[in-house]
Amino acid sequence: MAIILKTSPRTFSPVYNKNEHCIFQDDAAIRTKPDYRYLFDIKISDYISGSTIIVRTKVSPDPSNALGVQDVQGFVEQYVKEHIVPYNSTDAIANTENAIISYFVEYGEEYRLTTSDPIVEYQNQLTGAIKWAWGSSLETHRWIDFYNNLEYLNYLFDTNNQGEFLTNYKTPTNFITDLGWHWYLTDDPVNVDFMRVLTYDNAGVLIDTFDIPNNANTAVDNSRMNSVATAPQSFNNITGAFLVGAQPVITSSVATYTIQCFKTGGFSVGEILTFTVDTPCFYEVYRIHFENEYGAFDSFNFTKNSKRSSKGSRKSYVTNSPTLSTSGISYKHSTENKVDYFGMNTDSISLVSDLIDTDTNNWLKEMAFTNRAFLEFTDSSGVKNFKPCKVLSTSWSESIDAIDKAFNFEVEIELADNFKQRT
Repeated sequence: MAIILKTSPRTFSPVYNKNEHCIFQDDAAIRTKPDYRYLFDIKISDYISGSTIIVRTKVSPDPSNALGVQDVQGFVEQYVKEHIVPYNSTDAIANTENAIISYFVEYGEEYRLTTSDPIVEYQNQLTGAIKWAWGSSLETHRWIDFYNNLEYLNYLFDTNNQGEFLTNYKTPTNFITDLGWHWYLTDDPVNVDFMRVLTYDNAGVLIDTFDIPNNANTAVDNSRMNSVATAPQSFNNITGAFLVGAQPVITSSVATYTIQCFKTGGFSVGEILTFTVDTPCFYEVYRIHFENEYGAFDSFNFTKNSKRSSKGSRKSYVTNSPTLSTSGISYKHSTENKVDYFGMNTDSISLVSDLIDTDTNNWLKEMAFTNRAFLEFTDSSGVKNFKPCKVLSTSWSESIDAIDKAFNFEVEIELADNFKQRT
């Protein structure tokens, strides 16, 4: 008779959804002991310090079925970090550091032999398998399917699964100066040895082939979620020798290109993504990188007439200081004043897309409600950079009428506060 593991999260699980572990002591004589409780020792790998963090929780058996249930999500999510690829990255494929973490749970129990005896802990009666949690947050019904149908397998890059990239936007359009990446999961870092890029002209004729090695496939612990350069400027920033081809990857003659990841020997391990290279019109382009529902970052260009605005706020007090002299007290108009002791202004931009279809609009719902977004811009030295911004959307609507199959998507972003001089 012993503790039995009934259910646990999938091997790969979104960290912001339920991550419940369910155990059962099948010996009724034990689980009915005084002050009986299940123990859950959560052990999380910390790649920065290299240490193991232990969190112990204690759960009383459910009165109806005597099960012990612990959702570890609230503990594990503290160690999953946001990761956006640095704007100046020169990697073709890169680790995402602590955007994904591994953990396991040791299950135990505690109880009194008699009501007068002290509580005794019996830790690590059973050790669970290693789990991987990453910064994804799926809608409830989507997560239920993800859990019940083992859908995480669809996203693993290996020779059996032909995994999907962590995005719902499968037909991106980029400008030649754009930065951008896509993310993938793998159950073994050595599954991806190189990425292949095929470039085509306007007539669909192949221009060139590039095989670019994966130099990030050796760090076993934190290489389960990686980023892949997929936008033209990110390709052209890659340094190091190519297996096939040489820089530049994307030139002005390229109209479309595809990417796919491979294992040595020519075994494809992931889906093919096709990209279109476009030319911006006369409006200023605003490119937003935002965290999607998979915990990866998608990118989108707003190309229509966007508007900048600024809102200010002040806090002040009223002065009415008299002038003192040998003649006594006098008052002057110039001394009666409101003085600002705090001032700030916030810049915002109302962004408008080009005409998009319903599928793209549905995908952009993820931008409307994202908590993490960055505005791509060119700094004073002419180098691309990222500026944090906040998406202000509080609503989103789906257009389903026949007349709404092509429409503009609008969203407002807010930039960092600017503080003003104070008196």
